Amino acid sequence: MKKGWILFLSMGLIFSCTNVKESKEYKALEAERDSLLQLTVTADAEVAEMMSVISDVEANFDKIREAEKYISTQSSQSGEMSQDTKQRVEDNFKMINEILQKNKAQLNSLNQKLAGSNKQVAALKNTIERLNREMQESAARIDDLQTELAKKDIAIAQLSSDISSLAEETQTQAQTIQEQDKTLHTAYYVFGTANELKEQKILSGGFLQSTKVMKDTFNKDYFLKIDIREVTQIPLYAKKAKLWSTHPEGTYEFVKGSDGNLTFHITDTQRFWSLTKFLVIEVS
Repeated sequence: MKKGWILFLSMGLIFSCTNVKESKEYKALEAERDSLLQLTVTADAEVAEMMSVISDVEANFDKIREAEKYISTQSSQSGEMSQDTKQRVEDNFKMINEILQKNKAQLNSLNQKLAGSNKQVAALKNTIERLNREMQESAARIDDLQTELAKKDIAIAQLSSDISSLAEETQTQAQTIQEQDKTLHTAYYVFGTANELKEQKILSGGFLQSTKVMKDTFNKDYFLKIDIREVTQIPLYAKKAKLWSTHPEGTYEFVKGSDGNLTFHITDTQRFWSLTKFLVIEVS
């Protein structure tokens, strides 16, 4: 947001000059302004869509809780159920199973959007995680209810099997999503002298040859693995450094400490890692 205000202030200053609309500076600022506006519109639309799905999922859980209450009340009654009650209980189980299947699909969609979301959408993470937990808990409770009602000779064996499988599948799905999320936010970095990096086949070149980063032959085990959400500063323990991997300008900086040594700062995590997940820095 701060960047947007600076952009519009700059536009205002440029407007005060003669023939500014023909200047490269004006056109560049105008293009960046339009890009920021489009990003804001897109992000707002994505949040609105996800909030609508979340509202639908929560409404479905309300229906499940009402059906659970009825089934639980009937299962606690002594004596044999009437045929009408048995039928209604079975109908409630079918409805719950259908709602759980629908919620599962909707939560899967939300989880996928969350994994690749921007910071604004990522703010919904706690709500989506809560719904994932409620999904697992609901499936488990229904499985317990089915077990209790089976003692009353209600013909629900197949439904019990379906919901038990759904509970197991939901838990497996949650674990898979966690692994995907971890992979999505994993990156690798390395820093060293030119000779060290060439020995590991990370850099190539030398006398009378331009230096470049090798893409397919370098030793990946020489890199350190990090979570890009947690690591934004890398101490280099050297007074000089050069970035060799490709990253967008304006997303990083070298900061000199009081001891003269440099620290590499990532100032825009999402954009910095958008081109490559491998960071290569030469130090001397």
